[in-house]
Amino acid sequence: MPGDWELDAGLLEAWRGGDDRAGERLFNRHADAVARFFENKLPEGVDDLIQSTFLRMIEGRERIREGVAFRAFVLGIARNVLREHLRGLIRDRQVNPHVDSMATLLPGPSTIAGDRQEQRLLLEALRRLSIDDQVILELFYWEGLKGVEIAAVMDIPASTARSRLERAREQLGKTMAAIAASPDLLRSTLEGLDGWAARLRGRLGPLLDRPLS
Repeated sequence: MPGDWELDAGLLEAWRGGDDRAGERLFNRHADAVARFFENKLPEGVDDLIQSTFLRMIEGRERIREGVAFRAFVLGIARNVLREHLRGLIRDRQVNPHVDSMATLLPGPSTIAGDRQEQRLLLEALRRLSIDDQVILELFYWEGLKGVEIAAVMDIPASTARSRLERAREQLGKTMAAIAASPDLLRSTLEGLDGWAARLRGRLGPLLDRPLS
């Protein structure tokens, strides 16, 4: 059985050769990841942004660099689509993803409903981080991307991606400590962070039946 990277590479080669079914398979393999990317950041318009991401994927399929995981390539496009969308929404000032958070740009609770206090604390803390830190952590916890793949999405060196991931994890802990309703809730969330993140992942991105258009 080929690994994920090899399967994506084979589908991409077939798609470039004119096999539209291979392109549909690539969409189906990565649609949920693109949906997860947008769903904890925006209260509405997610479907349009997903479509914009995949239209750009179609337009840019010949530019995918050898050795870059296809999911990282698609999520890199999603990141650019998000930044452009936020610039269109926030017209009164410059949006800085290194500083601004989704909570400050678009106030309000997450549109994703966690069924446990720990999940709700994690979701809210993520939205209070800088956009870049939120993206990096969601790539790590929800998509299982490693440093090199995160670097491809963020368009930064791998060593920088690893240091930013560590910094973002530290900031997440500080943010949860600041907003947790009790020390017990904070401890429970931190001790089971990987598990809470995995459970939230299962609630996001049910898009496999959406067509590629």
